[in-house]
Amino acid sequence: MPIFHTLHHPTPHVHWLSADSSTDRPVLGAISGENATLIVDAGNSPAHAALFLQELAPLQLAPLKYLVLTHWHWDHVFGTQTINLPTFAHVETKRIVTEMAHLDWSDRALDRRVEEGSEIAFCRDNIKKELPERRGLVIRPPEISFDSPIELDLGGVTCQIVPVGGDHDIGSAVVYVVEDKLLFLGDCLSEDYYSGPASYTMRNQFPLIERVLGLDADVYLGGHATQPMSRAEMEADLNMIMAIGREVERIGLEREAVMAALPGVLGAPLNEDQVEIADSFLAGLKKFRP
Repeated sequence: MPIFHTLHHPTPHVHWLSADSSTDRPVLGAISGENATLIVDAGNSPAHAALFLQELAPLQLAPLKYLVLTHWHWDHVFGTQTINLPTFAHVETKRIVTEMAHLDWSDRALDRRVEEGSEIAFCRDNIKKELPERRGLVIRPPEISFDSPIELDLGGVTCQIVPVGGDHDIGSAVVYVVEDKLLFLGDCLSEDYYSGPASYTMRNQFPLIERVLGLDADVYLGGHATQPMSRAEMEADLNMIMAIGREVERIGLEREAVMAALPGVLGAPLNEDQVEIADSFLAGLKKFRP
């Protein structure tokens, strides 16, 4: 299966490798100052991580010194041993990745965890595609954990690592490049896929949105995005998500009534993405209002 990636250079201090959905490879980032380079996420396999390092090598950036994991999901951490740098992660991410390092990743074990509900079929299937052979897989746990914002000076470039939480993962963190006004989002804006149907909740997603918009970014890179978003685009998307969430909260679990009301709230007929968002808020509401 061919894998396609492109290395981008959107701002003076940032390079990022595009995602590839064929095996769920996410965006990988490099932030370079005069003294050091910080890597954002480790990729979904040793091969993915090695490709990124190979792409960076001719650029003669400052030495690679740090790795930050935006959250614990497999596609962001399976390349940690290949990146092999001192690694920052939220305390929850460190805890879970440490547990992952001791799991059996054979086909049989993956299938069993899907049956038990501790893994999801989408991830199982992509792990098998990306890594048909996993006997030599080593997942290196993070050494440095945090539960409040931290700041790293790379030499004329400041990186803020900010825990933001959210429904996708309580341990999600973003990486803000102050001088470039660029924000690596990881997957923090995505739904929760591990607790039944894909779901959003106001209690988790709204504070996350406030934290994301509270950072003075002009450029946003999502964990599986095909291109950056501007602040205007991000504000429009997040305001739309909040408007849908508020309407679901107001109406409750009556799906037909929600779908009938939303075009008036949004000022246009619903598109497919907006229907999915509404269904995600309905699924989240059902968890707490059965």
